[in-house]
Amino acid sequence: MGWLAKRTTTPLPLLALLLLAFGLLVGVAVLTGELLGLVERPDGSTAVDSSITSWVVAHRTDGLTTLARALSTIGSQAVLIPVTAIVTVWLVARRQFVPAGLLVACWGGGLALYSLVKLFVHRQRPPTEIWLTNVGKTTSFPSGHATQSLSTYFALAVVSAAWLPKLSWSSRALALVLVAGVGWSRVYLGVHWATDVAAGWLFAALWVLIVLRFAAAAGPIEQRCRAARGG
Repeated sequence: MGWLAKRTTTPLPLLALLLLAFGLLVGVAVLTGELLGLVERPDGSTAVDSSITSWVVAHRTDGLTTLARALSTIGSQAVLIPVTAIVTVWLVARRQFVPAGLLVACWGGGLALYSLVKLFVHRQRPPTEIWLTNVGKTTSFPSGHATQSLSTYFALAVVSAAWLPKLSWSSRALALVLVAGVGWSRVYLGVHWATDVAAGWLFAALWVLIVLRFAAAAGPIEQRCRAARGG
């Protein structure tokens, strides 16, 4: 895909390749969920999941519960949608179309990715008696919060690094801390297994890498289009 993207000279074929890459990633994610089902217990957990969840529940405190709720909110659409919208509008106003497209693709792709996978992989969530937040009757694999927070916050870190190079490592470190905290919060709150979170991180990381590769290819195309319009 990267080899083809570098040799694409117009926007539409590049977009088609990006959609094809997304479809392949969805297929891999669904296959991963189905394979995970082969080692699940009747309650939806694996041996590793059960051990981690039991330990976390046994070490809950009021302070940690407050922190987990806050981090879970940071990884929710209630925060990610307005943040993505504000930064995207700011980038478009400065005619930074490739970074804006990168951010929207990472956020929107992350959202679509876990939503589609959940339609095919019907993994049970942990028992409701350990939940500290309500998630309705949605399925567990992969963690939407883990997927969405990584894809969005790392995209924001990449965009911010382009504008503030001196803070590039700081922005990436902050994104890493937030993503790790959001993932931990979902296990702590009892609504996801640890493997749901790990899978969400993995799929989101792959998606961000794909988008970055295509954004690099889109940059020269945008420059050529500007030159043509200027001529």
